Amino acid sequence: MPGRTALEEGYQSLLGLCDRLEAIADSLPRRIDAAACSEIAEKLPSTLLAVHRLEDQILFPAIMAARSPNDGQRLIERLRDEHRHDGKLAEQVARVLHELLHARCPHSWEAIGYMLRAFFETVRRHIATERLLLAERI
Repeated sequence: MPGRTALEEGYQSLLGLCDRLEAIADSLPRRIDAAACSEIAEKLPSTLLAVHRLEDQILFPAIMAARSPNDGQRLIERLRDEHRHDGKLAEQVARVLHELLHARCPHSWEAIGYMLRAFFETVRRHIATERLLLAERI
């Protein structure tokens, strides 16, 4: 499938960011890695958006070609809903990481850790599902 390598590279980039978010969540509140927070805050929303665009170009047409129109459309709408949700959460995570860097975060350490974990676990599940779809030839 053309473009599949680019999509897999995008998944790897996102999973790398998720691993780094997990390290941040594990280190709170005793240590804040300012360089990691800054880099992740800058890269996360754009990396996620780039992967979503690749899925629109590569995965979604393959879903439509392999499934009935109704089934394919329902699956794509579900994935697009997840994209919207993940995109909003990525922006929120980036904002909180910036707030941490400037000591202006109004959230508790527990809330921050929960937010980071909720995001990276959701993204990891999303990627696993889409990889499974690709492996099963949709």
